[in-house]
Amino acid sequence: MEREEILSAIYHCVKCKLCSISSFHPNEEWLPLCPSGQFYGYQAFYAPGRLEIFREILEGELSEPSDGLLKAAYACTLCGACYEKCKQITSVEIRLPELFEELRRELVKKGWILDAHKNIVEKIKETRNAYGEKVEYRAKSVYGADVLYFIGCTARYRVPEIADAMLQIFDKLGIKYQVMDEEWCCGSVLLRTGQIEAAKELMEHNIEAIKRSGANIVVFTCPGCLNTIEKNYPDMGVELVHSTQFLTRLGNMEVKKLDMKVAYHDPCHLGRDLGIYDAPRAVLKGVVDITEMKREREQAWCCGSGGGVKSAFDDFALWSAGERIKEAREAGVEVLVSACPFCKRNLREAGEKEGMKVYDVVELVNKGLEG
Repeated sequence: MEREEILSAIYHCVKCKLCSISSFHPNEEWLPLCPSGQFYGYQAFYAPGRLEIFREILEGELSEPSDGLLKAAYACTLCGACYEKCKQITSVEIRLPELFEELRRELVKKGWILDAHKNIVEKIKETRNAYGEKVEYRAKSVYGADVLYFIGCTARYRVPEIADAMLQIFDKLGIKYQVMDEEWCCGSVLLRTGQIEAAKELMEHNIEAIKRSGANIVVFTCPGCLNTIEKNYPDMGVELVHSTQFLTRLGNMEVKKLDMKVAYHDPCHLGRDLGIYDAPRAVLKGVVDITEMKREREQAWCCGSGGGVKSAFDDFALWSAGERIKEAREAGVEVLVSACPFCKRNLREAGEKEGMKVYDVVELVNKGLEG
């Protein structure tokens, strides 16, 4: 975005802070929407305050970084709830997550970057994945298959049960697929933390690998990877779909209904970024009974792990996940389901203390197919 475009958007914000509230109708409960502002409590951690910080940097009023400034800039999950709420109640569309990414790019240019985010760059340089893992996740692959499964770093190395479930679904349904032996990190975490130069090599590699595969459809269980490749990569002439979208196309699968009542958590990248709300619910309804939580779809509460927050501010990330666990409890369920490896990892960590079980949609589908 150009400097004048950014400043114009910043000056359009009237600092009403209604973007931080899920509902402000006098007859309804006022629920928070902004995890960062709610956790830290200062104006700088809400969208209007963060915009003011950006303005001061662009206009030369801030020339030295402080720990507080860096925390305010980077302790945001980029969940987009503020953008959706602002769009709902005003006629001005201020693309807040994009502005906050631009803020971080500006900080990176100045060398104002967190050590935790620098470390991710080093890990990726060494191992081509964001976790620095040297042991590869191996899966059988049919060369030239029409379907390519892009696994992503988190499902490969932190919650491999999601990747295992997706591959087993392919096998059980007789769908030929391939995976990339040389799949590199999609670059999402680097782009979200302002480190765009470090992401370029990864993107170029993956573009060539996807084209070389000859696949026509690329399936993702990671909304972060899907969002990045759809919005930050050039058009490669292939169809990009989330696993739940892919499963809805298969018609009536013979899935056994599980005796389980669950709450569904909308991942930010899948919902607010990509507008995919119905496909996960449609797939789940064939396997379990779903109940909705108070904050859902466009106004869903973030799990707390996106935008580089999990790596730099784990206490904040786990608090945000804990708030979601409480909301699921209030909905009367003991099982929380999402459709994102990041969400599952963080929600599971927070839910372990509370006895809340956490699954991905594809794990439950796979269980149903076993029946």
